[in-house]
Parts: sequence; structure tokens; C-alpha cells
Amino acid sequence: MNIICTGISCSGRKELIADFEALCHEKEMDIGFFNVGDFMHNAAAASGIRFTERVLDSDPAVLSLARRAAFYEIASRADDHEHAIIGLHACFRWRGTLLEGISFKEIECFPPDLFINVVDNIADIAARMANNPQWNNVGHDALNVWIDEEEFLTKQLANLYQKPHYTVARQHPLDNFYELLFSSKPTLYLSYPITILQDTPEEIEEIRTLGDKLRNDFIVFDPLSIKDMALVRESESSTISDIDENVIEQIKTRTISRDYQFLNQSDFVVVIYPTDKLSPGVLSEMNYASRYNKPVYAVYRGERSIFFENLCERIFDNFKELVDFLNATYERHIPQNTDSSST
Repeated sequence: MNIICTGISCSGRKELIADFEALCHEKEMDIGFFNVGDFMHNAAAASGIRFTERVLDSDPAVLSLARRAAFYEIASRADDHEHAIIGLHACFRWRGTLLEGISFKEIECFPPDLFINVVDNIADIAARMANNPQWNNVGHDALNVWIDEEEFLTKQLANLYQKPHYTVARQHPLDNFYELLFSSKPTLYLSYPITILQDTPEEIEEIRTLGDKLRNDFIVFDPLSIKDMALVRESESSTISDIDENVIEQIKTRTISRDYQFLNQSDFVVVIYPTDKLSPGVLSEMNYASRYNKPVYAVYRGERSIFFENLCERIFDNFKELVDFLNATYERHIPQNTDSSST
């Protein structure tokens, strides 16, 4: 299987892939890992060209030739492995303009089976960029735009080649990420009232612990694997450089679209609703799931509104009932052995 893994600079993509490479080696998988940037630098050096941290100021033709040479070399080496993962950028945002990160011709060298886009907390990305001479002048505004562009282009490439696409958080549990790529486990989106419960963080952690338990048999996408809204709340109580109303609106909009993307790439939705207070976010996600024919299974012990019931496939009184139902319903999709020997 050929996997293209995208993510903007300092997104945590390289770190995730490095951790994943170590896990795959532990499992003795026949898989190759290739970072396009490293191969581009090697190709340029072989021609007597030295790329610096201002490499994107280079002649576009030189960059294109170096990238093409990198892809040819990677494609040749990838043939020696059963699986291969290429790490790259779908695009670059540089000096206020959008630059190409990959071309259709280059993808033809490495026919993909799957696309992954890695995302992380904007605060963590900004902190990494601040310590990187190449990117230390990128503000939150441009950073938000670049994250959106990278995800959008990755999704469009996947649609063009009619291949699966997943947006994955840098903090997604590594074993669960492995199973996303190499098992047939069903995928679910974990929905719960985050804003309402923000004053009782122990309740949120209890729900996320239940999500961890579901990972025994399912791939779980948790909205709090990205905590950008914490930056919004912090900005409202203090003065933070270049976090203005425009950036806050960008973060809010992207939080909604990313959670919907997590939902889109899931087979069904699990709602854990431990309160009788109204959660517009949860109800919006339930309604969104209903529109896209995603089953919604809820754990809720309160008085049931007919509107809440209308959005649910099933409602359970407790978590055990939910788990028993899911295991019985999706049993044939849950692999008994997800070790690399079965892939």
C-alpha cells in the first residue's frame, strides 16, 4: 500500500511519522518511510546546489526538477517494500503567496492508495515555528489559512484519484493510527458537550477515557485531540500577539469544519451526553450525521425529547449497553488479529 501523508511545516507530521516508523519496526513490518524534502535536498546537492532555509525563494523550475528527481528516487526505493509512506506538503504559503508542493505528474510516480493529512493545535504549531528560522515570521492569520489550504488540497487529490482520505491529529494514539491504516476496524466520531462541561474537566476526562476503551475495537476520532478553542478562551482573558478577532473567527470556523471532517470520515457517531443542559454543538453534529446517513448511538439517561430521539438510531442508559450493542452490530467488521502479519 502506498500512503501519501501531508501536513504543513511544523504540523507534527514528521514527528508522527517518526513515532509510527518506530512502531512499524517493532511489528517487523515491511514498510518504507520517505520524506520528500530530504530527497530534494539530496538531489539538489548532487547537482551542486545547496538549499538553505530560504529554499522556497529558489527558481520554481529548480524546485520542480529537484522534487521530480526526489519522486523518481522514492518510487524506485518504494518498490522494495510491501508498504510505503511519503511525507510531503500539498502546498506552501510563502511570502503571502501559495506555492506548489506536489504535482499530478509526481503522484503518477507513486500511485497512492490512501491520503493522510496531519493537523495539530495551532498553538503548538506556532511554538515550533517560532523556533524555526524558516518559519518564525508566520503569524496566526497566515498559519490558519495554510492549514485550511493543506487540508483542502489533500482532500481534492484524494477525490481526484478516488482514494480514501483522513484528517488525523498529531496526538491521535499511535496504535489506533496504525489500525486506521492496516486494519478493517470501523471508525467512529466521539461527540460530547465540551463547552457545557468545561467547568467540570473531570467529566470530560471520564468521557475521553470511555473513548479510549472504544479504541479496543474501533478507530475513534476525538474532537479534543485538537484543542484550538482553548487558545480562543485564553485570548479572551489576556493579550496575545496577533490573536485578533479575525484569527479567532478563523479558529472557530476551522474547529467546526474539522469536527465535521472527523465525522465525515467515520462510519458512525457515538454521543456521550451526561447532562440535561442543551449542547448546540452536539445537536449540530447529530443533525449533520443524520443528513449524511451516519448512524448515531447515544448514551443518555435524561428525559428524552422526541427531537433528540429522531436524530438517534439507538439510545442507551449506560456505556456497557452501548458497547455490547456495538460489538454485536459490528462484530463481522472487527478483526480478531490486527498484527502486521495479517496485512
